[in-house]
Amino acid sequence: MGTNAYAQQITVKGKVVSSKENIPLPGVGIKEKNKSNATQTDNNGNFLITVDANATLVLSYIGYVTKEVKASSSLTVKLEEDISSLSEVVVSVPYGSQTKASFTGSATTLRAKDLEGKPRASFQESLQGNVAGLQSSQGSGQPGGGLNVRIRGIGSYSAGSSPLYVVDGVPVVDGATTVLAQTSNTLAGINSNDIENVTVLKDASATSIYGSRAANGVILITTKSGAAGKTKINASVQQGLNQITDKDRNRPLNTSEMTELLIEGVINNTTGALAGINDPTAAYNYLLTQGLKPDINTDWLDVITQTGKYAQYNVSAAGGTEKTSFFASGGYYKQDAVTKGQNYEKITARLRLKNQATDKLSLNLGFAPNFQKLSTIVGSGTGANPVRSLNRLVPWVAPYNADGTYGSTLYNPELQRLENVNDTRIYALLGDASAEYKFFDGFSAESKVGIDVSYADDYKYWSPLWVDGASVNGRGMHYTSTYVNWNITNLLKYRKQLNDFGLEATLGQEAQKITRKFVSTQGQNFAGQYLYNLSSTSTPFVAWSSSGESTLASYFLNTSFNYKQKYFLNLTGRTDGSSRFGKNVRYGKFGSVGLAWNMHKEDFMANVKFVDEFKLRSSYGINGNQHAEWYAVPGIYSTGAVYNGSPAYVLAQIQNDNLTWETNKPFDVGVDVAMFNQRLTFTLDYFNRVTGKLLMNAPISYTNGLGSQDQNIGSFRNTGLEFAINSHNIKSSSPAGFNWKTNFNISTIKNRIIELSGTDQIISGRYVRNKGGDFYEFYMPGWAGVNPANGEGLWYTDETKTATTNTYNSAGSFAQGSALPKFFGGLTNTFDYKKISLSFMLYFNVGGKIYDSWGTFTSNDASSGITDYGAIARVDYDNRWQKPGDNATSPKMVFRGSQTGLSGQHSSRFLYDGTYVRLRDITLSYELPINKKYLNNAQVYLRGNNLLTYTKDDRLRNDPEVFIGGQLDQNLPIARQLLLGLNITF
Repeated sequence: MGTNAYAQQITVKGKVVSSKENIPLPGVGIKEKNKSNATQTDNNGNFLITVDANATLVLSYIGYVTKEVKASSSLTVKLEEDISSLSEVVVSVPYGSQTKASFTGSATTLRAKDLEGKPRASFQESLQGNVAGLQSSQGSGQPGGGLNVRIRGIGSYSAGSSPLYVVDGVPVVDGATTVLAQTSNTLAGINSNDIENVTVLKDASATSIYGSRAANGVILITTKSGAAGKTKINASVQQGLNQITDKDRNRPLNTSEMTELLIEGVINNTTGALAGINDPTAAYNYLLTQGLKPDINTDWLDVITQTGKYAQYNVSAAGGTEKTSFFASGGYYKQDAVTKGQNYEKITARLRLKNQATDKLSLNLGFAPNFQKLSTIVGSGTGANPVRSLNRLVPWVAPYNADGTYGSTLYNPELQRLENVNDTRIYALLGDASAEYKFFDGFSAESKVGIDVSYADDYKYWSPLWVDGASVNGRGMHYTSTYVNWNITNLLKYRKQLNDFGLEATLGQEAQKITRKFVSTQGQNFAGQYLYNLSSTSTPFVAWSSSGESTLASYFLNTSFNYKQKYFLNLTGRTDGSSRFGKNVRYGKFGSVGLAWNMHKEDFMANVKFVDEFKLRSSYGINGNQHAEWYAVPGIYSTGAVYNGSPAYVLAQIQNDNLTWETNKPFDVGVDVAMFNQRLTFTLDYFNRVTGKLLMNAPISYTNGLGSQDQNIGSFRNTGLEFAINSHNIKSSSPAGFNWKTNFNISTIKNRIIELSGTDQIISGRYVRNKGGDFYEFYMPGWAGVNPANGEGLWYTDETKTATTNTYNSAGSFAQGSALPKFFGGLTNTFDYKKISLSFMLYFNVGGKIYDSWGTFTSNDASSGITDYGAIARVDYDNRWQKPGDNATSPKMVFRGSQTGLSGQHSSRFLYDGTYVRLRDITLSYELPINKKYLNNAQVYLRGNNLLTYTKDDRLRNDPEVFIGGQLDQNLPIARQLLLGLNITF
């Protein structure tokens, strides 16, 4: 019998690889089903095990779906990633990592696959539609430009609402560090293809460990590392094109169309010299005398915009031994804007080394330099802004004269593009070095030093041919800005599970110092054309510099207790001391409490077979927000004044030793559920965050020397719901079968002002801030439409909307709705069959108002007459009043009229519904048949970005994606992209 039993056994020689990348998986557990016989894979994914001939092997590996296969003498098994299981998924948390099952906070993690290969300059753009509760708005089509990122609403009145970004454990400086290029973004220097995961921390339990910097949420970026095993080399290339998302939405009128409007305008003006002109021929002849040039028909859309080119190339290598692992990468990215002359490129590199020096000591080193180059122009109403020219230049103005010289229009966009210089270069470095020493199992010490350096070099040149440089024979402006951010962290970590009770604790000390320095020099009267160095000028114009520093000293404790891995209690506490606040309140105390209950582990859930995991959690805490201004506390006298011919000081700021942190008190309750063998998972959260001690500029008596001072006054509340669901709708039983996965999330946000700085109402630009109102509530006269009888514009006299007036100055201003959407979210579907994959993501934004700040200029209703900058918007051409009885949305044209069309007549006529749905991303890929002897994987794909956009409001003249405040400011148009890509893995 023994001999027969032995004869029925076989030796299985096998290999385990990942399904996605076909790379070996070390440490995979292989067990003979229903027996204790087991082994695991080596560093190359190989294994050897002797089992019964008819045995079934069970393969399990953390982060991958457990798989059963029939034993045979030779096996190659592919494991699929499992990012749903609460008990196995490891999430990044402040100063470490933990399983999702033990996590009491609210967080969303994006993996490498969600970020790699996207044709976007910054990983922040890929957050849009993928993270519940997070708004990421581009606002401008400037490649490499800054974004608005908001987590769970508006966090501050004036101190900033952006989250804290932490890269590999180092809090970094985000936003623009440049002077001239106001749309730059230091975080765009991080190559998305180098990122392992991005974790968005939302509630108190997740964020309060960062204390005074955590009020607006925290985004943790973990970059890639190597692993023991064969070196894996990845190479990718992308090339494509960029275009305006909706080219025809506000296509400029041609000369014939503009002439048609102006003829109507002349006839409709029954005053003065125009009173006798009542037929089109006479009106046309009059326009010729005023400067109309019917033989010139410039298409400014063609002159100013372009189909831009896009390219991205990346290569990386990862591998190592049991003692030392490495990851190294290099990348190049280039993108043209949709307007000529604006472009962006960057070069990135990254190196990560890890070494197990001894059984107890491990070392970790990261080094990542990057370079960004931008050609940008300030938006808004500046003459150099190409979008201003696109919207306002009339078609009978030509960019060039017949002899090829530049046309004489004041701000010729071709002259600006070809003769002026706007050059910004950013040289940056992110680095970290750490050592961890394990005293014994569960107890360790770790020290880390991080550095974040950004040096920006801005240069602007106004040619002698340009209006701003003509009177001084050209002017050059050179700005440099340097930011150096040091961060030191020391940690003691303890972890122990004793029978049913478990404890995790992290005790830490952290110090941060940020220094900045700005230098500006300007010169004018250049010796010759195309000599751009300031040494070529004869007249110095400006020379100044400034510097400053900000420091933070912190101590913190994070503890987590569990009972039977079912009940979790998390307690955090942190003390921060900041140089930005007064000596009486320099140190702030922050903390949180979090609870979680893994209900699925209870006995009463044992018979609910379709529920795999069910976790309830809740948290409450206090965290803070520092002042954006580094020197808001001390009394300041400004220099530069002159008194009686001598240098003088002027009082600029009154000292306030009681100025302190804004305090944020977030409450969260949520549930995480997994069902049907992880095929359906969802998360539901309710949040309520109250921000108090808002930093606001409050009025004080002028007897103090100044009339205002920054004080901690005011508060508001943000509430909302977040829902995210992931489903594996169709799951094939074979690796090459058909699979369909869906990811959906939706969020609401409601903002309410509780208290203001000693008043019930603050009117700020186009917004009104009322107690009980919304922070981004628009405030302006209400547009009542067009009188069908005579074509005049009408406005409401007050908020009751019961009476109208045809006189703008008699119209009443009142609240017109908020820029914040009612809800927003994303829907992603992924289909796989054999070697083909199709994935698409829709982003939707429902509600929220958009105000066109420059609509009063482009809807001038012919009031500008014949001028170079008197173009009329197409929406008014298509919807204007022409005869009695017309139910028009735009009033009649009146040549040099004043009833409507004046630049100061702001109203809700230019306020639009911001609802839109966008095909944010679509990818069709194919895995090429390859010889595994030379390649592990090869994939070719076609990808589109922002290909289709549905805009609810037909009157909206521009792309509906704007910054959080909801204002169109003549920024560069958003681009849509189409590209072809190739990925190769060796």
